[in-house]
Amino acid sequence: METSRRQFLRGVGQSGLAAWLGAELALDALAAPATGSAAGTERGILRARLLATRLDEMAAFYADVMGWPVERDGASLRVRAGGTELRFDPTTKDDAPYYHVAWAIPSNKFEAGKAWLAERTPLLEHPDGRDEFHFTNANRRAVYFADPAANVLELIARDDLGDTAPGSFRLADVLYVNHVGLVVVDMDAAIEELTAVLGIEPTWPPLPTFATLGDAYRHVVLVPEKRLWLPEMDRGAEVFAAEVVMHGPEPRTLELAGLPYRVAIES
Repeated sequence: METSRRQFLRGVGQSGLAAWLGAELALDALAAPATGSAAGTERGILRARLLATRLDEMAAFYADVMGWPVERDGASLRVRAGGTELRFDPTTKDDAPYYHVAWAIPSNKFEAGKAWLAERTPLLEHPDGRDEFHFTNANRRAVYFADPAANVLELIARDDLGDTAPGSFRLADVLYVNHVGLVVVDMDAAIEELTAVLGIEPTWPPLPTFATLGDAYRHVVLVPEKRLWLPEMDRGAEVFAAEVVMHGPEPRTLELAGLPYRVAIES
């Protein structure tokens, strides 16, 4: 199984990635209206395309547990998750891909958002028992959960954005995907490539095992292979094919060298 997975990862060059993505870069929008605010489509990740197993269970989770509009597109699954569209394409069970995806919620609704989420699905815990996390240097608070494909999912409230909202917490307060994690082999090379081609820069000085490129509303998180994902710290990060499309002023596209990733900016 490991040999097969490695062969897939290393064998997906630009031609293989193009075949997986197909001729289209832009994914069609779902017919159902977005549940997030209009600002969500302007500020966050516009679209992400990932691999997944257990798509029937995934559809039930995102529709029945989370409450988002879902649509089966052939063998694939589309989810309108706040102001972001997620597309999950099928893969073999041996691959068992998993990713990290984080949604922004209003900065004044972290506690209410955590309670809303806990009513729907178990929260992931750190080995020390914590089920919420305050990152003081980044002015953000986070709570984590998982879908049936074992993706590490997150609701994040950023205190520096001032994106408060009135009333009790509701589904529309899950605004947009704030960031997606990409696992890289060479951190410095990936940062240099993303900066040079897409014009997105680190939001603060990169660490050897962690970097964010973009801005507070939308960015990619880079981590090296085998880095343990928060919060459970029991799984090393691995490379799986992905497409991430962010909103920005100037359309650009990058296929990272030696990795099955396409990162794009659309106006």
